[in-house]
Amino acid sequence: MKKAILLSAAAFSLYASSSHCVAQQLVPTIYLSASEAAKAKQAVQDFKGAQERNSRAVQAWRDFHESYQVAHPDLPGLQFASDFRIAFSKKNLNGGLPWETVANLATVELSPEERQKAESLNREMLEAKRLADRAQKSWLDYWHELVLDHVPPPSPFPGGSTVTLPGGKSGIIPFPWENGIVFTPDFRIAVPLQ
Repeated sequence: MKKAILLSAAAFSLYASSSHCVAQQLVPTIYLSASEAAKAKQAVQDFKGAQERNSRAVQAWRDFHESYQVAHPDLPGLQFASDFRIAFSKKNLNGGLPWETVANLATVELSPEERQKAESLNREMLEAKRLADRAQKSWLDYWHELVLDHVPPPSPFPGGSTVTLPGGKSGIIPFPWENGIVFTPDFRIAVPLQ
């Protein structure tokens, strides 16, 4: 009898507590084939590699600029000419209108080694930025194509972001897929970022 009462109490407790539980939101999922997983992994690695290269190039340029600034404290707000022949600072700026401004331009000529280093670092920074932008575009195209291939269009009320891929394919990336995508470590399963 005691067991029956305890079981009844436990069953009632479970029933009563379950009515107060909020239903868990189900998350849409994409299951990738082996070839899709390999392509996803490569797309992520390319994007990550390009972003890391860009970050390193920007940091190298900043380090060079900062070290040059430290070496020339008499040139606050140091800038480089586009041909890297000189570094300069604008001093004694006064007046709010162009015809009221009187400025002295303090300059220092870069040595051939400094000029070569500045040109090289700037060239690397521009190239890394170009590649990072291209990798980001490739990543977005891949992500959008994956979603368009696996997720049915929203209905009855379309919502989301309209995209057109380089090959001409277009469609709507529905919520929540429009905010990004996350993969499992083996790239076999993808879920929306949010």
